[in-house]
Amino acid sequence: MKFCFDDYVLDTRAAELTCLGEVITLEPKVYDLLVLLVAERDRVVSKDEIVEQLWQGRFTSDTAITTCVKMLRKALGDDGQRQRLIRTQRGKGLRFIAEVSTVAPSAENIESSIEPSKIIVDSLQQSTPVDAVVHQGKPSIIVMPFKTGSNNENQIISEAIAHDLIQGLSRLRWIRVIARGTAFQFTMDNPNLEDIGNKLHVRYALCGSTDVLGGKRIIMVELSDCETGDVIWAERFETSLNDVHETREEILTRVISSLEMYIPLHEASMASIAVSDNLDAWANYHLGLRHMFRFNQTDNGRAAQYFSLAIQQDPLFARAYAGLSFTRFQDAFLRYDTDTVTATQDARRLAEKGIEMDPLDPFTNYNMGRVHWLEADTAGGFGWLTRAVELSPNYAQGYYSCAFAELMQGHASDAITHGMQASHLSPLDPLLYAVYTSRGLAHLQNNDLANAMIWSEKGARSPGAHYLIHMITAAIHALGGQSSQAEHWRKQALMRTANVDTEHFFVAFPFVDQDFRQLLLQGLKKAGF
Repeated sequence: MKFCFDDYVLDTRAAELTCLGEVITLEPKVYDLLVLLVAERDRVVSKDEIVEQLWQGRFTSDTAITTCVKMLRKALGDDGQRQRLIRTQRGKGLRFIAEVSTVAPSAENIESSIEPSKIIVDSLQQSTPVDAVVHQGKPSIIVMPFKTGSNNENQIISEAIAHDLIQGLSRLRWIRVIARGTAFQFTMDNPNLEDIGNKLHVRYALCGSTDVLGGKRIIMVELSDCETGDVIWAERFETSLNDVHETREEILTRVISSLEMYIPLHEASMASIAVSDNLDAWANYHLGLRHMFRFNQTDNGRAAQYFSLAIQQDPLFARAYAGLSFTRFQDAFLRYDTDTVTATQDARRLAEKGIEMDPLDPFTNYNMGRVHWLEADTAGGFGWLTRAVELSPNYAQGYYSCAFAELMQGHASDAITHGMQASHLSPLDPLLYAVYTSRGLAHLQNNDLANAMIWSEKGARSPGAHYLIHMITAAIHALGGQSSQAEHWRKQALMRTANVDTEHFFVAFPFVDQDFRQLLLQGLKKAGF
């Protein structure tokens, strides 16, 4: 079908827009929005309908929708002031108001009453067969009512904990959470998770139970895959009968921080089983995360490829831009790219793009804050890092980054507090090596060499530790008179890269406190750097 309006022709069979014979390039979701608005031109299309059609019902920010509309208006020579072709009706949605004529293909008899969703699917089929794409989509979860005994107080506590978890998970930007009103309809003792998953189009279920045993209240929580029934993660909490309300916050914190780790890991595992060429944007994003946290040049490059694929598939995907910014940060921070100036500029540009797409996502704010490290402006980045943990109070990596930023500004006590918070929230975090090392540096700032050596050693021996971490450990041991340990970690750093030097070290860690900088420089030289 061809839709003609103004000087434009929208050909849904060829999946292209032309103006006076010239092809107008549109991003996929911008094109889909145009098809939807033109097909439904006799009425107002609501924001919810746009999300359902363009994002398959997955949560997306108002900024992403607004950007999509702006891009379409720009392509059509329209804008928000004139609204010559697309009119905004506040509180209701959008309507395509230009006069449209249709031209049906002569070779086929296509019904004029075809549904707009079918038009969108047909247009997408021109370039990518629907069956060829593995649609993983945004993760989704339902918090089931907790099982409980006959004790009335126990029942109230069970409902309160489940409600807390729904409220807490709803603050996360990367997961869709089924509302309490729907979730609490499933009160059966042994719910069929597969049926619930199919009915609500939800992938994960968080189930739990409360019971009283031996004068203690036992709370069990487990995360399951609705499709397979597999338990992905489980935890047991034990509290006295009188302290349960005080420990509700701890339960909420532990559960949410664990889900922040285990759901992305599971998503990446599912994506890796599929044919990688046919993954959707979310699947590619999660595979990118898996490689990003391995902290070596090869995996960093592969992570960048996956994030780039996700952006190609969804140009409004904020977290994919943030992930790509993270990889360019690594390129500059660890000198995987010899052109560190360009890598730093790319890291900033991509972080800014992520913020533009979704300013309320903690991961986008986190990456914006880290870019400032590369620009020797840790004070300027601190506001972005604190914003990340304000947006998500259980965001362990946000606390770790705050700790390092505080270290570079000379605030050792605050750094220790935030480092302890990070390790408490995520005891198996892929950045745990940096959490431990930050604590070692903080003890060094406080002239506590004994604890500085203990924690830096712990960081250097943790998975993912890179050569800059080894340099810190070598320097601290050298300052403590432990020459053999200092030599060991110097060799470990040189094994990772032969181009280690103090100049690059202080580019990576722009300490503001000149006395502390000189102390570290002394340690590095004593260690043989």
